[in-house]
Amino acid sequence: MGPYATRILLVEDDEHLAEVLQETLEDQGYQVQWAEDGTAALRLLADASFDLVLSDVQMRPMDGYTLLKTLGTQHDAPPLLMMTAWGTIAEAVQALQNGAVDYLVKPFTADVLLEKMQKYAVPHCAPDAQAPIAQSEAMQATLEMARKVAPTDASVLLMGESGVGKEVLARFIHEQSRRQANPFVAVNCAAIPESLLEATLFGHEKGAFTGATQSSAGKFEQAQGGTLLLDEVTEMPIQLQAKLLRVLQERELERVGGKQTIVLDIRLIATSNRDLRQAVAEGVLREDLYYRLQVFPLQIPPLRERQADILPLAEHLLRRHCQQMGLPSKRLGMSAKQQLYFYDWPGNVRELENALQRALILAPNEEILAEDLCVAGGVSGPVMLQMEQTGLVPMESAEETVADEAVTLALDDLRAHHEREAIALALRQSQGSKAQAAERLGISPRTLRHKIQRFREAGYELG
Repeated sequence: MGPYATRILLVEDDEHLAEVLQETLEDQGYQVQWAEDGTAALRLLADASFDLVLSDVQMRPMDGYTLLKTLGTQHDAPPLLMMTAWGTIAEAVQALQNGAVDYLVKPFTADVLLEKMQKYAVPHCAPDAQAPIAQSEAMQATLEMARKVAPTDASVLLMGESGVGKEVLARFIHEQSRRQANPFVAVNCAAIPESLLEATLFGHEKGAFTGATQSSAGKFEQAQGGTLLLDEVTEMPIQLQAKLLRVLQERELERVGGKQTIVLDIRLIATSNRDLRQAVAEGVLREDLYYRLQVFPLQIPPLRERQADILPLAEHLLRRHCQQMGLPSKRLGMSAKQQLYFYDWPGNVRELENALQRALILAPNEEILAEDLCVAGGVSGPVMLQMEQTGLVPMESAEETVADEAVTLALDDLRAHHEREAIALALRQSQGSKAQAAERLGISPRTLRHKIQRFREAGYELG
Protein backbone atom coordinates (compact mmCIF):
# COMPACT_ATOMS: atom_id res chain seq x y z
CA MET A 1 0.00 0.00 0.00
CA GLY A 2 1.60 3.26 -1.13
CA PRO A 3 1.59 6.64 0.60
CA TYR A 4 -1.40 7.73 -1.49
CA ALA A 5 -3.70 4.79 -0.65
CA THR A 6 -7.31 5.94 -0.21
CA ARG A 7 -7.88 6.58 3.51
CA ILE A 8 -11.20 5.47 5.02
CA LEU A 9 -12.44 6.34 8.51
CA LEU A 10 -14.77 3.53 9.61
CA VAL A 11 -17.17 4.56 12.41
CA GLU A 12 -18.96 1.51 13.83
CA ASP A 13 -19.75 0.50 17.45
CA ASP A 14 -20.11 -3.21 16.65
CA GLU A 15 -16.50 -4.36 16.98
CA HIS A 16 -17.07 -7.66 15.12
CA LEU A 17 -18.75 -5.96 12.15
CA ALA A 18 -16.07 -3.27 12.13
CA GLU A 19 -13.39 -5.96 11.93
CA VAL A 20 -15.12 -7.64 8.97
CA LEU A 21 -15.59 -4.34 7.13
CA GLN A 22 -12.01 -3.26 7.77
CA GLU A 23 -10.62 -6.56 6.49
CA THR A 24 -12.81 -6.40 3.36
CA LEU A 25 -11.67 -2.87 2.54
CA GLU A 26 -7.99 -3.45 3.31
CA ASP A 27 -8.01 -6.51 1.05
CA GLN A 28 -8.89 -4.10 -1.78
CA GLY A 29 -6.03 -1.73 -1.00
CA TYR A 30 -7.87 0.84 1.12
CA GLN A 31 -6.21 2.22 4.24
CA VAL A 32 -8.75 1.95 7.06
CA GLN A 33 -8.83 3.41 10.56
CA TRP A 34 -11.59 2.46 13.02
CA ALA A 35 -13.48 4.67 15.47
CA GLU A 36 -16.09 3.22 17.83
CA ASP A 37 -18.43 6.26 17.73
CA GLY A 38 -18.80 9.82 16.45
CA THR A 39 -16.80 11.35 19.29
CA ALA A 40 -13.81 9.10 18.61
CA ALA A 41 -14.18 9.83 14.89
CA LEU A 42 -13.93 13.59 15.45
CA ARG A 43 -10.74 13.11 17.47
CA LEU A 44 -9.18 11.13 14.62
CA LEU A 45 -10.36 13.67 12.03
CA ALA A 46 -8.67 16.43 14.01
CA ASP A 47 -5.31 14.68 13.79
CA ALA A 48 -5.35 13.14 10.30
CA SER A 49 -6.96 13.52 6.88
CA PHE A 50 -9.32 10.96 5.34
CA ASP A 51 -10.86 10.60 1.90
CA LEU A 52 -14.18 9.18 3.10
CA VAL A 53 -16.05 8.52 6.35
CA LEU A 54 -18.08 5.28 6.43
CA SER A 55 -20.38 5.63 9.44
CA ASP A 56 -23.10 3.66 11.20
CA VAL A 57 -26.22 5.53 12.35
CA GLN A 58 -27.02 4.14 15.80
CA MET A 59 -24.05 4.73 18.15
CA ARG A 60 -23.41 6.19 21.58
CA PRO A 61 -22.50 8.69 22.86
CA MET A 62 -22.47 10.40 19.45
CA ASP A 63 -24.52 8.86 16.63
CA GLY A 64 -23.99 9.11 12.90
CA TYR A 65 -26.46 11.95 12.38
CA THR A 66 -24.71 14.17 14.94
CA LEU A 67 -21.38 13.33 13.34
CA LEU A 68 -22.80 14.28 9.93
CA LYS A 69 -24.14 17.57 11.29
CA THR A 70 -20.77 18.39 12.90
CA LEU A 71 -18.84 17.63 9.73
CA GLY A 72 -21.28 19.82 7.80
CA THR A 73 -19.84 22.86 9.60
CA GLN A 74 -16.31 22.11 8.36
CA HIS A 75 -15.51 23.25 4.83
CA ASP A 76 -12.74 20.65 4.29
CA ALA A 77 -14.54 17.64 5.81
CA PRO A 78 -14.43 14.35 3.84
CA PRO A 79 -17.65 12.95 2.34
CA LEU A 80 -19.73 10.70 4.62
CA LEU A 81 -21.37 7.43 3.54
CA MET A 82 -24.08 6.17 5.92
CA MET A 83 -24.78 2.57 6.98
CA THR A 84 -28.34 2.03 8.20
CA ALA A 85 -30.75 -0.76 9.13
CA TRP A 86 -34.03 -1.43 7.33
CA GLY A 87 -36.11 0.38 9.95
CA THR A 88 -34.30 3.71 9.53
CA ILE A 89 -34.28 4.15 5.76
CA ALA A 90 -36.49 7.24 6.03
CA GLU A 91 -33.92 8.80 8.34
CA ALA A 92 -31.14 7.84 5.91
CA VAL A 93 -32.94 9.71 3.14
CA GLN A 94 -33.03 12.70 5.46
CA ALA A 95 -29.30 12.27 6.00
CA LEU A 96 -28.77 12.52 2.23
CA GLN A 97 -30.56 15.84 2.28
CA ASN A 98 -28.28 16.93 5.13
CA GLY A 99 -25.08 16.19 3.23
CA ALA A 100 -24.36 12.44 3.25
CA VAL A 101 -23.22 11.25 -0.19
CA ASP A 102 -25.18 7.96 -0.04
CA TYR A 103 -26.28 5.15 2.28
CA LEU A 104 -25.93 1.39 2.59
CA VAL A 105 -28.79 -0.72 3.96
CA LYS A 106 -27.70 -3.47 6.37
CA PRO A 107 -27.08 -6.27 5.73
CA PHE A 108 -25.15 -5.57 2.53
CA THR A 109 -22.72 -7.69 0.50
CA ALA A 110 -19.02 -6.96 0.00
CA ASP A 111 -19.68 -6.22 -3.68
CA VAL A 112 -22.24 -3.53 -2.82
CA LEU A 113 -19.82 -1.97 -0.31
CA LEU A 114 -16.94 -1.96 -2.78
CA GLU A 115 -19.15 -0.49 -5.50
CA LYS A 116 -19.93 2.46 -3.21
CA MET A 117 -16.27 2.78 -2.29
CA GLN A 118 -15.26 2.93 -5.94
CA LYS A 119 -17.79 5.68 -6.52
CA TYR A 120 -17.18 7.88 -3.48
CA ALA A 121 -13.78 7.03 -1.97
CA VAL A 122 -11.67 9.20 -4.24
CA PRO A 123 -8.19 10.01 -2.89
CA HIS A 124 -7.43 13.68 -2.51
CA CYS A 125 -4.43 15.11 -4.32
CA ALA A 126 -1.45 14.95 -1.99
CA PRO A 127 1.09 17.83 -2.02
CA ASP A 128 3.60 15.82 -4.04
CA ALA A 129 0.92 15.13 -6.66
CA GLN A 130 1.08 18.78 -7.65
CA ALA A 131 3.64 19.96 -10.17
CA PRO A 132 6.99 18.28 -9.41
CA ILE A 133 9.83 20.66 -8.59
CA ALA A 134 11.53 21.53 -11.84
CA GLN A 135 14.08 24.35 -11.97
CA SER A 136 16.54 22.57 -14.25
CA GLU A 137 15.92 22.79 -17.97
CA ALA A 138 16.01 18.99 -18.24
CA MET A 139 13.15 18.54 -15.77
CA GLN A 140 11.22 21.54 -17.09
CA ALA A 141 11.23 19.95 -20.55
CA THR A 142 9.96 16.66 -19.09
CA LEU A 143 7.24 18.45 -17.16
CA GLU A 144 6.14 20.38 -20.22
CA MET A 145 5.71 17.13 -22.16
CA ALA A 146 3.72 15.69 -19.24
CA ARG A 147 1.40 18.73 -19.29
CA LYS A 148 0.79 18.24 -23.01
CA VAL A 149 -0.12 14.56 -22.78
CA ALA A 150 -2.12 14.81 -19.53
CA PRO A 151 -5.45 16.03 -21.05
CA THR A 152 -5.48 13.13 -23.53
CA ASP A 153 -6.19 9.46 -22.84
CA ALA A 154 -2.93 8.30 -24.44
CA SER A 155 -1.01 5.60 -22.59
CA VAL A 156 2.18 6.99 -21.05
CA LEU A 157 5.43 5.13 -20.41
CA LEU A 158 7.62 6.74 -17.75
CA MET A 159 11.24 5.64 -17.81
CA GLY A 160 14.04 6.47 -15.45
CA GLU A 161 16.33 5.16 -12.75
CA SER A 162 14.94 3.94 -9.44
CA GLY A 163 14.01 6.80 -7.15
CA VAL A 164 13.69 9.57 -9.76
CA GLY A 165 10.02 10.17 -8.97
CA LYS A 166 8.14 8.24 -11.63
CA GLU A 167 5.04 7.78 -9.47
CA VAL A 168 5.05 11.49 -8.54
CA LEU A 169 4.99 12.41 -12.23
CA ALA A 170 2.30 9.78 -12.91
CA ARG A 171 0.09 11.33 -10.22
CA PHE A 172 0.73 14.77 -11.69
CA ILE A 173 -0.44 13.55 -15.13
CA HIS A 174 -3.57 12.09 -13.52
CA GLU A 175 -4.31 15.30 -11.61
CA GLN A 176 -3.99 17.32 -14.83
CA SER A 177 -6.33 15.01 -16.76
CA ARG A 178 -10.09 14.91 -17.18
CA ARG A 179 -10.04 11.84 -14.92
CA GLN A 180 -8.70 13.72 -11.90
CA ALA A 181 -11.92 13.25 -9.86
CA ASN A 182 -11.77 9.47 -10.35
CA PRO A 183 -9.43 6.88 -8.81
CA PHE A 184 -5.68 6.75 -9.24
CA VAL A 185 -4.69 3.12 -8.61
CA ALA A 186 -1.02 2.14 -8.42
CA VAL A 187 0.26 -1.44 -8.43
CA ASN A 188 3.93 -2.41 -8.16
CA CYS A 189 4.40 -5.42 -10.44
CA ALA A 190 7.73 -6.25 -8.78
CA ALA A 191 6.31 -6.33 -5.25
CA ILE A 192 3.48 -8.85 -5.78
CA PRO A 193 4.24 -12.61 -5.87
CA GLU A 194 3.87 -14.10 -9.35
CA SER A 195 1.15 -16.47 -8.13
CA LEU A 196 -1.02 -13.54 -6.97
CA LEU A 197 -0.33 -10.96 -9.65
CA GLU A 198 -2.96 -12.10 -12.17
CA ALA A 199 -5.79 -12.09 -9.61
CA THR A 200 -4.52 -8.78 -8.20
CA LEU A 201 -4.65 -7.11 -11.60
CA PHE A 202 -7.72 -8.70 -13.14
CA GLY A 203 -9.75 -9.79 -10.10
CA HIS A 204 -11.20 -13.22 -9.41
CA GLU A 205 -14.48 -14.98 -8.80
CA LYS A 206 -15.38 -16.96 -5.71
CA GLY A 207 -13.82 -20.42 -5.86
CA ALA A 208 -11.44 -19.53 -8.69
CA PHE A 209 -8.55 -20.93 -6.65
CA THR A 210 -7.84 -22.20 -3.15
CA GLY A 211 -8.56 -19.44 -0.66
CA ALA A 212 -10.84 -17.44 -2.99
CA THR A 213 -13.76 -17.39 -0.55
CA GLN A 214 -15.40 -14.40 -2.23
CA SER A 215 -15.32 -12.57 -5.53
CA SER A 216 -12.95 -9.64 -5.75
CA ALA A 217 -12.41 -6.78 -8.18
CA GLY A 218 -8.87 -6.38 -9.49
CA LYS A 219 -6.82 -3.22 -9.87
CA PHE A 220 -8.14 -2.62 -13.40
CA GLU A 221 -11.73 -2.53 -12.14
CA GLN A 222 -10.78 -0.39 -9.15
CA ALA A 223 -9.37 2.18 -11.56
CA GLN A 224 -12.60 2.46 -13.60
CA GLY A 225 -13.01 6.02 -14.86
CA GLY A 226 -9.56 6.92 -13.61
CA THR A 227 -5.91 6.03 -14.07
CA LEU A 228 -4.06 2.75 -13.51
CA LEU A 229 -0.32 2.90 -12.85
CA LEU A 230 1.60 -0.30 -13.60
CA ASP A 231 4.84 0.34 -11.75
CA GLU A 232 7.90 -1.57 -13.01
CA VAL A 233 5.87 -3.29 -15.72
CA THR A 234 8.94 -5.11 -17.07
CA GLU A 235 8.95 -7.22 -13.89
CA MET A 236 5.65 -8.85 -14.90
CA PRO A 237 5.99 -12.57 -15.80
CA ILE A 238 6.20 -13.06 -19.57
CA GLN A 239 3.17 -15.41 -19.65
CA LEU A 240 0.99 -12.78 -17.96
CA GLN A 241 2.06 -10.11 -20.44
CA ALA A 242 -0.05 -11.79 -23.14
CA LYS A 243 -3.21 -11.31 -21.10
CA LEU A 244 -2.23 -7.73 -20.28
CA LEU A 245 -1.76 -7.05 -23.99
CA ARG A 246 -5.25 -8.39 -24.79
CA VAL A 247 -6.80 -6.26 -22.05
CA LEU A 248 -5.05 -3.14 -23.33
CA GLN A 249 -6.07 -3.84 -26.92
CA GLU A 250 -9.69 -4.77 -26.27
CA ARG A 251 -10.29 -2.56 -23.20
CA GLU A 252 -12.17 -5.38 -21.50
CA LEU A 253 -11.36 -8.31 -19.24
CA GLU A 254 -12.66 -11.41 -17.53
CA ARG A 255 -11.85 -12.07 -13.89
CA VAL A 256 -9.86 -15.19 -13.02
CA GLY A 257 -12.39 -18.01 -12.92
CA GLY A 258 -15.10 -15.83 -14.44
CA LYS A 259 -16.93 -15.67 -17.76
CA GLN A 260 -18.51 -12.23 -17.61
CA THR A 261 -16.85 -9.59 -19.78
CA ILE A 262 -16.12 -6.32 -17.97
CA VAL A 263 -15.70 -3.26 -20.18
CA LEU A 264 -12.94 -0.93 -19.02
CA ASP A 265 -12.68 2.85 -19.07
CA ILE A 266 -9.21 3.61 -17.78
CA ARG A 267 -6.08 5.54 -18.63
CA LEU A 268 -2.87 3.49 -18.39
CA ILE A 269 0.50 4.75 -17.19
CA ALA A 270 3.40 2.30 -16.97
CA THR A 271 6.90 2.75 -15.54
CA SER A 272 10.20 0.97 -15.88
CA ASN A 273 13.78 1.50 -14.69
CA ARG A 274 15.13 -0.78 -17.43
CA ASP A 275 16.18 -0.24 -21.02
CA LEU A 276 13.04 -1.55 -22.72
CA ARG A 277 14.69 -2.43 -26.03
CA GLN A 278 17.23 -4.48 -24.13
CA ALA A 279 14.42 -6.09 -22.13
CA VAL A 280 12.79 -7.12 -25.42
CA ALA A 281 16.08 -8.47 -26.75
CA GLU A 282 16.57 -10.50 -23.56
CA GLY A 283 13.06 -11.95 -23.77
CA VAL A 284 11.96 -10.25 -20.55
CA LEU A 285 9.37 -8.06 -22.31
CA ARG A 286 7.12 -9.05 -25.21
CA GLU A 287 7.84 -6.95 -28.28
CA ASP A 288 4.14 -6.42 -29.06
CA LEU A 289 3.53 -5.22 -25.49
CA TYR A 290 6.52 -2.89 -25.79
CA TYR A 291 4.94 -1.16 -28.78
CA ARG A 292 1.55 -1.04 -27.05
CA LEU A 293 3.07 0.70 -24.02
CA GLN A 294 5.33 2.99 -26.04
CA VAL A 295 2.54 5.35 -27.17
CA PHE A 296 3.96 8.36 -25.35
CA PRO A 297 7.35 7.66 -23.72
CA LEU A 298 8.77 10.12 -21.18
CA GLN A 299 12.31 9.85 -19.83
CA ILE A 300 12.79 11.33 -16.36
CA PRO A 301 16.39 12.52 -15.95
CA PRO A 302 18.36 11.33 -12.91
CA LEU A 303 19.00 13.84 -10.15
CA ARG A 304 22.71 14.15 -11.04
CA GLU A 305 21.66 15.58 -14.43
CA ARG A 306 19.42 18.23 -12.88
CA GLN A 307 21.56 19.78 -10.18
CA ALA A 308 19.45 22.94 -10.15
CA ASP A 309 16.62 20.86 -8.63
CA ILE A 310 18.61 19.44 -5.72
CA LEU A 311 18.44 22.31 -3.23
CA PRO A 312 14.79 23.26 -3.92
CA LEU A 313 13.89 19.57 -3.58
CA ALA A 314 15.86 19.34 -0.35
CA GLU A 315 14.07 22.36 1.12
CA HIS A 316 10.68 20.96 0.09
CA LEU A 317 11.40 17.53 1.57
CA LEU A 318 12.80 19.09 4.73
CA ARG A 319 9.62 21.08 5.34
CA ARG A 320 7.44 18.05 4.66
CA HIS A 321 9.31 15.71 6.97
CA CYS A 322 9.51 18.29 9.76
CA GLN A 323 5.72 18.35 9.70
CA GLN A 324 5.33 14.57 9.40
CA MET A 325 7.82 13.83 12.19
CA GLY A 326 6.42 16.52 14.49
CA LEU A 327 9.76 18.36 14.65
CA PRO A 328 10.36 22.12 14.78
CA SER A 329 11.36 23.71 11.49
CA LYS A 330 15.00 23.25 10.53
CA ARG A 331 17.08 24.78 7.78
CA LEU A 332 20.06 23.70 5.73
CA GLY A 333 23.37 25.37 6.49
CA MET A 334 25.72 26.31 3.69
CA SER A 335 28.08 23.38 4.35
CA ALA A 336 25.16 20.93 4.11
CA LYS A 337 23.86 22.59 0.96
CA GLN A 338 27.25 22.30 -0.69
CA GLN A 339 27.49 18.61 0.08
CA LEU A 340 23.97 17.92 -1.09
CA TYR A 341 24.54 19.87 -4.28
CA PHE A 342 27.73 18.15 -5.41
CA TYR A 343 26.91 14.57 -4.49
CA ASP A 344 25.81 12.57 -7.56
CA TRP A 345 22.82 10.82 -5.86
CA PRO A 346 22.86 7.32 -7.39
CA GLY A 347 19.64 6.64 -5.46
CA ASN A 348 18.12 9.86 -6.82
CA VAL A 349 15.29 11.64 -4.97
CA ARG A 350 14.64 8.63 -2.75
CA GLU A 351 18.25 8.71 -1.49
CA LEU A 352 18.05 12.49 -0.98
CA GLU A 353 14.89 12.04 1.07
CA ASN A 354 16.51 9.37 3.23
CA ALA A 355 19.57 11.56 3.85
CA LEU A 356 17.39 14.46 4.96
CA GLN A 357 15.34 12.30 7.32
CA ARG A 358 18.56 11.09 8.95
CA ALA A 359 19.81 14.65 9.23
CA LEU A 360 16.59 15.79 10.88
CA ILE A 361 17.08 13.15 13.55
CA LEU A 362 20.82 13.77 14.05
CA ALA A 363 20.97 17.57 13.87
CA PRO A 364 21.06 18.94 17.44
CA ASN A 365 20.30 22.50 16.37
CA GLU A 366 17.94 24.38 14.08
CA GLU A 367 20.58 24.52 11.33
CA ILE A 368 21.56 21.26 9.61
CA LEU A 369 25.32 21.09 9.02
CA ALA A 370 27.48 18.84 6.85
CA GLU A 371 28.28 16.50 9.74
CA ASP A 372 24.55 15.92 10.32
CA LEU A 373 24.40 14.16 6.95
CA CYS A 374 26.42 11.22 8.33
CA VAL A 375 24.79 7.89 8.97
CA ALA A 376 24.06 7.21 12.65
CA GLY A 377 26.74 5.24 14.46
CA GLY A 378 29.66 7.41 13.44
CA VAL A 379 30.11 5.88 9.98
CA SER A 380 30.41 8.38 7.15
CA GLY A 381 27.55 8.23 4.72
CA PRO A 382 27.86 8.39 0.91
CA VAL A 383 27.55 12.18 0.90
CA MET A 384 30.56 12.59 3.18
CA LEU A 385 32.62 10.10 1.21
CA GLN A 386 31.80 11.86 -2.05
CA MET A 387 32.95 15.19 -0.63
CA GLU A 388 36.33 13.73 0.35
CA GLN A 389 36.78 12.47 -3.21
CA THR A 390 35.80 15.67 -5.01
CA GLY A 391 38.30 18.01 -3.31
CA LEU A 392 35.84 20.86 -3.05
CA VAL A 393 36.68 24.29 -1.64
CA PRO A 394 36.79 24.40 2.18
CA MET A 395 33.45 24.87 3.88
CA GLU A 396 34.65 28.04 5.62
CA SER A 397 35.17 29.86 2.32
CA ALA A 398 31.75 28.77 1.10
CA GLU A 399 30.17 30.11 4.28
CA GLU A 400 32.08 33.39 3.92
CA THR A 401 30.76 33.70 0.36
CA VAL A 402 27.19 33.39 1.48
CA ALA A 403 27.68 35.60 4.57
CA ASP A 404 27.72 38.74 2.42
CA GLU A 405 24.24 37.84 1.20
CA ALA A 406 22.78 37.32 4.67
CA VAL A 407 21.38 40.83 4.95
CA THR A 408 19.40 40.60 1.74
CA LEU A 409 18.39 36.95 2.07
CA ALA A 410 15.21 37.78 3.96
CA LEU A 411 14.08 39.96 1.06
CA ASP A 412 14.96 37.46 -1.63
CA ASP A 413 12.63 35.15 -3.39
CA LEU A 414 13.56 31.65 -2.19
CA ARG A 415 13.69 30.28 -5.71
CA ALA A 416 16.10 32.98 -6.90
CA HIS A 417 18.27 32.41 -3.84
CA HIS A 418 18.61 28.70 -4.60
CA GLU A 419 19.37 29.48 -8.23
CA ARG A 420 22.15 31.92 -7.26
CA GLU A 421 23.66 29.38 -4.88
CA ALA A 422 23.56 26.64 -7.49
CA ILE A 423 25.24 28.81 -10.12
CA ALA A 424 27.92 30.05 -7.72
CA LEU A 425 28.75 26.53 -6.58
CA ALA A 426 28.86 25.19 -10.14
CA LEU A 427 31.21 27.98 -11.21
CA ARG A 428 33.55 27.31 -8.29
CA GLN A 429 33.58 23.59 -8.99
CA SER A 430 34.26 24.30 -12.69
CA GLN A 431 37.10 26.77 -11.89
CA GLY A 432 35.12 29.55 -13.56
CA SER A 433 34.35 27.68 -16.79
CA LYS A 434 30.84 28.70 -17.81
CA ALA A 435 30.58 25.85 -20.32
CA GLN A 436 31.37 23.23 -17.65
CA ALA A 437 29.13 24.96 -15.10
CA ALA A 438 26.23 24.98 -17.57
CA GLU A 439 26.74 21.26 -18.19
CA ARG A 440 26.69 20.58 -14.44
CA LEU A 441 23.50 22.60 -14.05
CA GLY A 442 21.76 20.91 -16.97
CA ILE A 443 21.24 24.19 -18.85
CA SER A 444 22.67 25.71 -22.00
CA PRO A 445 25.69 28.08 -21.80
CA ARG A 446 23.49 30.82 -23.29
CA THR A 447 20.92 30.39 -20.52
CA LEU A 448 23.68 30.46 -17.89
CA ARG A 449 25.13 33.69 -19.33
CA HIS A 450 21.67 35.24 -19.26
CA LYS A 451 21.12 34.25 -15.62
CA ILE A 452 24.55 35.54 -14.54
CA GLN A 453 23.86 38.85 -16.28
CA ARG A 454 20.47 39.12 -14.59
CA PHE A 455 21.98 38.55 -11.16
CA ARG A 456 24.79 41.05 -11.88
CA GLU A 457 22.18 43.67 -12.70
CA ALA A 458 20.57 42.89 -9.35
CA GLY A 459 23.92 43.43 -7.60
CA TYR A 460 25.24 39.86 -7.31
CA GLU A 461 28.66 38.93 -8.74
CA LEU A 462 28.71 35.21 -9.54
CA GLY A 463 31.58 34.85 -11.99
